[in-house]
Amino acid sequence: VLMGLYGVIGSEEQQDVPLLRVYIPGTLWTMELSLSEAGPEALRALDFTDSNPSVFGCNSGAVSSGGETRLGWWKTTYMASRPEIAAQFMVDILGAKHIESPYPWPPIEGCIATKWVQFEADGFHVHFVIAEEFETPNFNIAEVDQAMSGFEALESGSFHASMYNSLVLEVDSLDEYLLRLKAQSMPYMLMQTTSKQYVLFMIIPKNAITVQLRSQHLSVEEPISESICTEDFGQMAF
Repeated sequence: VLMGLYGVIGSEEQQDVPLLRVYIPGTLWTMELSLSEAGPEALRALDFTDSNPSVFGCNSGAVSSGGETRLGWWKTTYMASRPEIAAQFMVDILGAKHIESPYPWPPIEGCIATKWVQFEADGFHVHFVIAEEFETPNFNIAEVDQAMSGFEALESGSFHASMYNSLVLEVDSLDEYLLRLKAQSMPYMLMQTTSKQYVLFMIIPKNAITVQLRSQHLSVEEPISESICTEDFGQMAF
C-alpha cells in the first residue's frame, strides 16, 4: 500500500514538504520518505497526490523543544491503538514526561492523533500515533495490535515471538524500573547476556510494543530467565 501525504516539516515559515509513507504488510510499521528533492515529473511518475489534506491540516505547527537539538537518532514513532496508555506507561515506568504534540488529542475524526513523551536527560522523543489513513476493511490497527501483542504470554512467564521486535535502551541500573513494574503489577522478564549484562523486557499494555532495558547493574533480587539466549550489543551510544 503506497500512500502519498503532504505534511509540514519544521516551522511555520517552511514550505509544505511532500512525504511518501509506505505501509509494510503484516506489521504496524510504515516507512516515511521525504520527497523534498523530487521534481514534478518524479511526483507524477509516483502518481503522487495529496490523498488526505485534512490529516496534516490538523497539525497546529507547534513543535516541542528538545529533539531538534539532539544529534543523530532523536525519536522513535509507533503506530498505536491506544496512544494515551502507551504514553502514560513511558511516564510511569520509564520516567519520561508528557510533551505537547502538534496534532490534536483527544482524537478528531479525519485527523492524525498523537501522544508524545520525552526523556529529559537526553531529549529523546517517543511518539505514539493513531493513523487512521492506513486502515482499510481488511486492516484495523486495534485488531492487529491484539493479534501481535505478547502481553498475555509475558504474564504467563513466556517469551513471545513479537518481543524480538523491541525498542532497546541502555540505563545505568535496572533497579528502579523493576520496582516500578512490580509496584504496578506489570509483567516483565529478566535475562542476562554472556557478558553479565542484564536485560529487562516489558510490554506496553493495550499496544503491541515491547521495550527492553539493558544495564550492567542490578541489585534487586529477581529470578533470571534462561528461556532464550540474548545477544550482547556492547556499549550502545546514539
